[in-house]
Amino acid sequence: MGANIIINSGMLFRFCSSNNATTTIQTTTKKEKKRGRDRGVIVARAGIRHPSLQPTNRRVKLIDLSDELVPYDTGWRMQKDLLQKQFDIETAFTTSNYGDSEEDHIEKILFEHDALILLQHEKVITLGTGSTTDNLKFDADEPPKDLGFEVRRCERGGEVTVHLPGQLVLYPILKLDERKGSSFKPDLHEYMRNLEEVALLVAKSFGVEKGHREDGFTGAWANGSKFAQVGVRARRWVTYHGLAINIDCNLRDFTKHVVPCGIGDRPVGSIRERLRSQRAVGGSENDEPPIIIDDDDDKKVSVSLAADRALDAFEKVFDVSLVR
Repeated sequence: MGANIIINSGMLFRFCSSNNATTTIQTTTKKEKKRGRDRGVIVARAGIRHPSLQPTNRRVKLIDLSDELVPYDTGWRMQKDLLQKQFDIETAFTTSNYGDSEEDHIEKILFEHDALILLQHEKVITLGTGSTTDNLKFDADEPPKDLGFEVRRCERGGEVTVHLPGQLVLYPILKLDERKGSSFKPDLHEYMRNLEEVALLVAKSFGVEKGHREDGFTGAWANGSKFAQVGVRARRWVTYHGLAINIDCNLRDFTKHVVPCGIGDRPVGSIRERLRSQRAVGGSENDEPPIIIDDDDDKKVSVSLAADRALDAFEKVFDVSLVR
């Protein structure tokens, strides 16, 4: 299925596949303590002033819950809270006078509440506003008791998708404004391509070959298998929803219950599955030897390792510094 764009007076843009996030922003996870990441509230970098805002060293708040399983509803509330903060500061600027200069206010609007959420979801099947139940392999009105998945109708666009452990989800809450640099242009098509690039860089870092985009489809692919899903919505040019990368998850759960993204004639893949496939057909085509993946070796392909690589890729693609 190709990109599905819906535009209304609220400037809502929706694309196939992906969702959500989690609760308290002020707590620090064990993983963040281990990595030494600072999750304090970010402020705009001193010395930057409109209209010549610098394109480098922009700071984005990182909320890293990638070592936790987050319920869908909890993650959705977290996104909405961060989204509302973006709107509140913009509204305050247009209705109040804090005594600051216009440049100070613009700086706050553009930078202060940008955030990136990383997490894994508990098992959930989600349908966008325009999704058809024809892509469900069960009765949506009476799901089987042994389904093992929650089912949620959500506001994103696109078709049905699956979230589950072993899949890394990234939710950027970003104000798109070209004054922040070329990677923040208010262009949802280009923004989606940037998210796909993050997924392709993560896969490449593990040794996955033939990473590519498919004409007419969203997401990231490798040798014909879709291993990452992109689903974006934006209001007033603030993004939410995002990117889901299949790292080491049960791929049978995708095709057992749904037709993922409404695409029935293309396989679903993961980074671990792609590496195993490469190994099965004779190894790497590059000069470097392939990474050997054993069934009992989770250290070489893990969500934890993928999260670190995804953060590096995000910083590179969007030209930002994540506050850790």
